[in-house]
Amino acid sequence: MQESYKISPRQLLMLVTLVTIGDSVLVLPGVTATLAKQDAWISVLIGLVVGLLNIVLLIAVGKLYRNQSFFTFVDQTVGRVLGTIITLTFICYTLFSAGAHVMEIGDFVGTHLLVSTPRFAIQLLFVIVIMFGVRLGLQTVAESAEIYFVWFFFFFGLLMITLLPQADMSRIQPVFENGWKPILQGSTAAIAFPFSELVIFMAVLPFVSPIQKRMRSFFLGTLLGGIVLFIIMLMCILVLGAEQTSRHFYPTYVLIKQLKLGDFIQRLEAIIAVIWFIAVSVKITLYCLFFHLGIRHVFRIENFRVLILPYIVLLMVMSTIFSPNMVVYGDIIAKYWPFYDVTYSIGVPLVLLCGYAIRKRYGSSI
Repeated sequence: MQESYKISPRQLLMLVTLVTIGDSVLVLPGVTATLAKQDAWISVLIGLVVGLLNIVLLIAVGKLYRNQSFFTFVDQTVGRVLGTIITLTFICYTLFSAGAHVMEIGDFVGTHLLVSTPRFAIQLLFVIVIMFGVRLGLQTVAESAEIYFVWFFFFFGLLMITLLPQADMSRIQPVFENGWKPILQGSTAAIAFPFSELVIFMAVLPFVSPIQKRMRSFFLGTLLGGIVLFIIMLMCILVLGAEQTSRHFYPTYVLIKQLKLGDFIQRLEAIIAVIWFIAVSVKITLYCLFFHLGIRHVFRIENFRVLILPYIVLLMVMSTIFSPNMVVYGDIIAKYWPFYDVTYSIGVPLVLLCGYAIRKRYGSSI
């Protein structure tokens, strides 16, 4: 195990929190409000509860391989052939997800911040920065997250407190206007985006030392990130209203634009942009690390750094061809992508638990 990948339980908690928030801090409120309207905050609350149950499932699997590589555990549990297939599909999943996030970055920055800059250039610069993190290893990324974590919550708390005077409780009424169906539809997205994507930490858990506290940190990090998303969802509804929240692809950015302190402190939405960059950069970096660890295991590559340049090309291509425009992309992530996430966060762990139970019971006879 490489020393550059060793991290502490406290660093794991911070990484999990930032990855949970990830791109969801900007995207989730709009998707959920489109489906559940003013009851979107209930959808996110349900998503948090179910998401924590999903983490309990991942923790149950994580306890089975302790200091062993996740990919080695998969091979030993379901066999070399099926294990390789599962690993390769996992690798493709992380590549697709990372490509989607890079596409979001290009769209957001190109639409709201650097309007005249080609989106390809924005995406390329961001991917190069991410690759530096991958090259330096998980430990460096975790140490950077410790710095990000403090500033993230300082600015987040400051922005939410200053928005409170604009909150209007009448905007979340009537509650349950359209019944449970739209709420449950909205909760599907709330479960998948922030929580199901945490399955990538299955490859990170063996690098956490001491191992006695890593599962607790995993759970608490998820809870903390989920609370942040719930607060953001609630504030979007209370300040913007369900109609305005559902109309924008990045409603959190629009939310912060409402904030002005007198006539001299304005344009505070840049702060939420920085917060989003921090969270999504950590998330994409971990996707990339998962990809490289999986490729190393399948193809027995000693020096993973030779994969960095080809991966940059793959990521740029994926971010370009993933969707023709953001309208189609929004439809994909609202209707179809949650089921893709759940396949890997619930389906694969259940298969591994069943495979482990069968092998433990019947031993070498199978």
